[in-house]
Amino acid sequence: MVSKKRLNYHWRLFIPLTAMLWLIIGAMASYQYRWERNYRMDRIKWQLDNMRQSLIRAYDFGDKDIDEFVKFIDRFFQNSMYDGVHIAVYDRRGHLITQSAYGAPDIDPHATGQEPMPSTDEIATILRSSTDKGSKPYFYSAERSDDGNICVHTSMPYSATIEKIVNDVSIIWVLVFSMAIAATLMAYFSTRHLSRSVYLLRDFARLAASSKQLPEKVGTMEFPHDELGDISRQIVSIYRAKDKALARSVHEHKIAQRANEEKARIKRQVANNLNHELKTPVGIIKGYLDTIISDPGMPDELRINFLKKTQAHTDRLAELLRDVSTITRLDEGASQVELTDFDFHDLAYNLANDLEISHLNGNMDFDYDIPFDCYIKANYTLVSAALLNLVKNAAAYSKGTEITLKITGEDEKFYWFSFSDNGCGVPEQHIPHLFERFYRIDEGRARKSGGTGLGLPIVQSTFTTMGGTISVHNIKPSGLEFRFSLPKGKSPD
Repeated sequence: MVSKKRLNYHWRLFIPLTAMLWLIIGAMASYQYRWERNYRMDRIKWQLDNMRQSLIRAYDFGDKDIDEFVKFIDRFFQNSMYDGVHIAVYDRRGHLITQSAYGAPDIDPHATGQEPMPSTDEIATILRSSTDKGSKPYFYSAERSDDGNICVHTSMPYSATIEKIVNDVSIIWVLVFSMAIAATLMAYFSTRHLSRSVYLLRDFARLAASSKQLPEKVGTMEFPHDELGDISRQIVSIYRAKDKALARSVHEHKIAQRANEEKARIKRQVANNLNHELKTPVGIIKGYLDTIISDPGMPDELRINFLKKTQAHTDRLAELLRDVSTITRLDEGASQVELTDFDFHDLAYNLANDLEISHLNGNMDFDYDIPFDCYIKANYTLVSAALLNLVKNAAAYSKGTEITLKITGEDEKFYWFSFSDNGCGVPEQHIPHLFERFYRIDEGRARKSGGTGLGLPIVQSTFTTMGGTISVHNIKPSGLEFRFSLPKGKSPD
């Protein structure tokens, strides 16, 4: 498609605005011209009227020497633009009493018989045309005195000098031209300023349409500080916010996709590990049972020994299934876990009493340092089971003599705790993998001690489900430490 050429936004604003301004200036100039011309004509007429009325006033006030007054007027206006004026004074019967020495008496219409003697009413000065062909117009007026004894006529040709004075309004055209130039410049720069935001917005739209992300060079401060500039900045700001939201959405989608892929990988790994873990006890149980069934004459002592081993592996299988159920419930039903406010000191105290009775801590001493009124918001049963898991793990693998549970700090939202032993610790290469499911440092030793490989992953899932965190590292001179946090709870008081 061939695009049609069109005027840009600046010229489409500038041309009609300039045309409108010129039209207004032209109308004002035309009005001013007519007003100025009429004003100058009125000034001439006023001066002629003033001559006539001054002579009549002089007569009315008793100055009967009209001839001297006419001569005075002649001398006063000699060599002026009124040098051609003719003044004639007539009596009641129309006989000429006196007239000015200058001027052209042939344009007096009364003297030429063109005009009868006026009445007592004043006749204003008017511009007339002579009956003679080729003659120019002239000013004429006539007026009687109050007693009607004299009649004063004034007449003056509309000469080239007077015509030039009346029509010479060049100053007006200079002003008009100056105003037109000023208005044009004002319109040009005003429309260019107004169109700047439009051009910037157009360039922004092109850049936005041609690229997925807005270039940094398009800054909101480039727009003028006016209403259109404010709108443009707001549009750019909205686009940037949308662009950032889109980028954030894409980033979050990638993270979610990687998380789903990681979750799927873990599920596959867990399924494979679980399949491997189940095969061993199930195979052993089946082997013992098949042996017992296939040998009815087996001695009772050997049969009982096989049944005890079958029972031990059955218990291990049941423990494995229980741990799998627990960690699955924590992973998929975290939002359904009931959280309550309870004193962590009470939980540590009860754990110490239970260990003293059950001896699950083996030959290791359990000590705790938790202050009173240390209220946390968590699930009492799950946190207690997680700590018991850590105790059993230390008793089974640490080869130490002491287990310590203590508080290490707090902030506005969390308490921080430490669970440690003084055992042999763990080789550093295994530290990052301790919370992985079915991970074992020593496969043979783990199986002999009855571990399922899910104890520490259950501990991690428990604390993260409660809204806390947990980490593990070796401590000096020896031992392993678990640092975990739990959300603060509210005291019942």
